[in-house]
Amino acid sequence: MHAHRKISATRRLRFATALAAASGAFVSPVLAGGPPPAPVASWSGFYAGVHGGWGWGKTEFRDPININAFNPFFAYYSGPLAGGQFGYNWQQGSYVFGAEVDGSWSFTRGNTSSSTGVISSSTNNNVGYTGFATATGRLGYASGQWLGYAKGGAAWGHMELTARYTPDVTAYDRNLFGAVGGVGLEVAFLRNVSAKVEYNVIWFPTDHLTYLNYNTTTDLAHLVQLVKAGINVRFNGDGGLTR
Repeated sequence: MHAHRKISATRRLRFATALAAASGAFVSPVLAGGPPPAPVASWSGFYAGVHGGWGWGKTEFRDPININAFNPFFAYYSGPLAGGQFGYNWQQGSYVFGAEVDGSWSFTRGNTSSSTGVISSSTNNNVGYTGFATATGRLGYASGQWLGYAKGGAAWGHMELTARYTPDVTAYDRNLFGAVGGVGLEVAFLRNVSAKVEYNVIWFPTDHLTYLNYNTTTDLAHLVQLVKAGINVRFNGDGGLTR
């Protein structure tokens, strides 16, 4: 009985000693004038997330039958977007190399901005994108919980345009392929969770639209800008943190 109490007391003493040592290790930086140093995020590994944002841009129309004052003329559009992304990062010191694929449903809509005497905004020339996707490489620099990066690669967009040379209506429904570049900033605020904000510019090569009436072809040049804010979850197997 006495031996049992002695063993129990010894175990409690060891536990108290270990707890005191751990508490001292944590509290001592606070007593020295500040909180314990924050762990440094590890950006290596797979990640996936979601985003929302806003897109805007313009399409340039050039047609040989338009008078010079309206050649070119432009369609402007804007609207919300939402989607997701996944990718992989390799971190070497403070440098982060990565690859990412993302996709967005888009609700960017607009119409032509001026009358040419043949095409006008009053003839229901609606234009807009229903979706975007990009496949990019990323190069970033990490500092503590923060990661700044630049990205570049290939882009896809699905565009719809309803254009009218009275009385005929021409429907333009195209999958466009081009290039994208952008910059972003990401911050790790939980163990494996980070938030980001990103800006993209997408350029699509000149495309062509042949109208049903007047037998003419318009050259279309597209430029789109996107701002995205999102959340990523990392799956690097170590809690996302290194000491």
